[in-house]
Amino acid sequence: MTQKTKLKAALLFVAAAIIVMSAVIAALPSCNDKLEFSARYFFVCYENPDEALSASTISSTVQSFGGAGYIVKIGEGYRVVVACYYSKEDAEKVIGNLSEEGRPVTLVEAYIGGYDFPYALKGEMNGIAGALAKLNELGAIYYSLANALDGGTLSPQAAEGVLAENLSVLRELKDIMSSNALGEEIAYLVALAEEVSAPVAGREARALQVAVCDAILNVNFC
Repeated sequence: MTQKTKLKAALLFVAAAIIVMSAVIAALPSCNDKLEFSARYFFVCYENPDEALSASTISSTVQSFGGAGYIVKIGEGYRVVVACYYSKEDAEKVIGNLSEEGRPVTLVEAYIGGYDFPYALKGEMNGIAGALAKLNELGAIYYSLANALDGGTLSPQAAEGVLAENLSVLRELKDIMSSNALGEEIAYLVALAEEVSAPVAGREARALQVAVCDAILNVNFC
């Protein structure tokens, strides 16, 4: 092969690489938009007293005394959550009670103030914002349900009806949101809700609430 031929082949290879790279870049979602949505949660988390203990072991420990035991990604790390509250005062009160019982717990505040959003989903923005609001509302229902079950003001039978209504709404949201990342999060929530069997315990409703909060905090549209 002559020097000229080698040079021509090299130029063709570079040109092909540029075309491929351009195609890859074009396929990536453009996230110049912002979806406005905000939520703030106060997680009562179980502090790991022994680094040798696995997250699943800690989760089982938390469930044994009525906590959610759900593992949530908060920031860059993961926490085993006992319960989630919508006010700092409520969370601190529970922390005080659990601390008196010798439970190693701490307060972790989490906030979502919006999402990076791709231009390709621009037409779905309002619908997704509405779905997030509805999801947050379902989380609050699970929260109230858990408190009612733990407080003995609602029977497990009545709780089953509430769970069935929430599950129906989740399934509708999953179908509506099937074309974006929120649909994937909701599909997981549907699977969790379907696993709950009678009689319903407060910790199960609490775990569903925490799972909803986790989905809202960590859904990624880009």
